[in-house]
Amino acid sequence: MSSPPRPTSKQAKLDRVVDAFRHVGNLDRAFDNLAARRLGLNLTDLDAINMIERAGSVTAGELAAEAGLTTGAITGVIDRLERAGYARRERDAADRRRVTVAVTPAFYAAAADVWGPVKQDWDRTMAGRFTGEQLDLIAAFLDTASAITERHVERVDALAPASG
Repeated sequence: MSSPPRPTSKQAKLDRVVDAFRHVGNLDRAFDNLAARRLGLNLTDLDAINMIERAGSVTAGELAAEAGLTTGAITGVIDRLERAGYARRERDAADRRRVTVAVTPAFYAAAADVWGPVKQDWDRTMAGRFTGEQLDLIAAFLDTASAITERHVERVDALAPASG
């Protein structure tokens, strides 16, 4: 089976990139569904643990804002992650009134079988396919895509809910 012809116009190339970006997002979501099930979590909880892990630690309010959930809903998420042994609440050393949430070593141990092989494959495949300069360009693309998406998350959040 041959691959589709490469687009020639800039707009056609942009459309191809957007399509590929959407496709990888769908595949990532399918992978996350399987990973969540393997770890005994629901998808919202897996998303939250990912956000916590990326940040190092977060407050419940910061996590709620990034997840697009209420603080009440995020309390339930954090409670479930603590019960699973994947996250813990910690008092901020600089401000004892402030509580942050961090990922536990138990999460990393449980997640190693899921994401360890993916990380190894990414490293090997991407390092073999792209130069450092190309990887910088890809990172810039993803940073730009994230900024666009953040703008539209805020925009859609401000819209009135559809009646129906």
